[in-house]
Amino acid sequence: MSLKNSQFSVEAREFKANIRVPSSKSYANRAIILAALCKDEVSIRNLPLSHDVTNLLNVLRVVGLRIVEVDDGICIENSFPECESSSNEIIKVFPGDGGTTTRFLIPFLALGKNTYQIEPEGRMRERPIADLLESLVDLGASVNQCDSWLTLKGPIKESSKRLNADASKTTQHATALALSLAFHNVVVSPVDMKYSKSYWEMTMSLIDCFKKGQRDFVVPVDFSSMSYVLALGADRGEVLVENCTLIDDHQSDSVFIEVLKEMGFSVSLTAKGLHLVSSKEIIKPIDFDCSNCPDLVPTLAFMCSRIDGESKLRNLSVLKYKESDRLLEIQKLLDLYLIDNTYDEQEDFLIIYGKSSRESSRKEIFPPDDHRIVMVSYLFLRAHGGGVLHSTSSVSKSFGNFFEVVTNEE
Repeated sequence: MSLKNSQFSVEAREFKANIRVPSSKSYANRAIILAALCKDEVSIRNLPLSHDVTNLLNVLRVVGLRIVEVDDGICIENSFPECESSSNEIIKVFPGDGGTTTRFLIPFLALGKNTYQIEPEGRMRERPIADLLESLVDLGASVNQCDSWLTLKGPIKESSKRLNADASKTTQHATALALSLAFHNVVVSPVDMKYSKSYWEMTMSLIDCFKKGQRDFVVPVDFSSMSYVLALGADRGEVLVENCTLIDDHQSDSVFIEVLKEMGFSVSLTAKGLHLVSSKEIIKPIDFDCSNCPDLVPTLAFMCSRIDGESKLRNLSVLKYKESDRLLEIQKLLDLYLIDNTYDEQEDFLIIYGKSSRESSRKEIFPPDDHRIVMVSYLFLRAHGGGVLHSTSSVSKSFGNFFEVVTNEE
């Protein structure tokens, strides 16, 4: 299937399929940064089809890492900053628009001695990084925000002190520092951590694995990506995810499995994979705290829109700082399908007055260049009267073959 024109015709129909979903880019990028700092050779297998991962690997090659492709993964043979070739020129790197890619690279590159100019794309240029930069300055790095976005020069100082990192807006700053300083005498402590605690725990778990000597890693399936096909199966039929054989508690979005069960859907781990069947019983609305799984909110909002009754999603303000203002975009989709909704900014919750009836008219949706909003827009189109979806190429950020998976049913 070609996405040459970055648009796709969506037909309203049932969904019954045996599928495979991508592995976790969040896990992969954390493991890659640690592997690039480790003095030993490290292999990472089952890498996802994700631009964020590809962009990170491309930057690491630019700064001197030897990265060899093996089987379904890579082997990183040397380490940074030892691999760095001294240069008097500013070295430009292009991490794309990913939050983990860009933020993880900033303190990583500050370990070196060269001057790096980091030039991300799209909305990443507007997303918060001030707290991360302040921490690097405290550690002795030279940082300059400029028209080209950011230049920095290390090396940061060796220290045995505890480093506090503001985690009120995102845990990625604390995670980026913890990854880059994993083999130094610095203890990074997130402060005021409101969101994505499980991803911080994933970071700590991976660091612990490296320190204990593990050098071979297999990336687990991505529960964020899987939520879209599970939601489609829940609404329109049945799905078996063949490469999901366990629930990864370090991925906060794995809670979606329990949420589906709470709603009343049949979800089970079998010898063949994770199996979900849409229910003919009464499906219940939910009242759910999203602070630990903000990436899951688009899918949750879709599910709530398809359930008769009042659902409430709490702690959503962080969505405003993602690849798009996801809170605004979700409300646009709800409004398009005449799903009543109310956001209380002071209390930070969204009420969705869902309905199981389907809108029969075809729609044309022009989402922002945000993979999660594009995928949830597809769900809305397919659940109702179909239509045309634009900006489809952005799914390559996390789920490169999304449209093949959702259209090639058994």
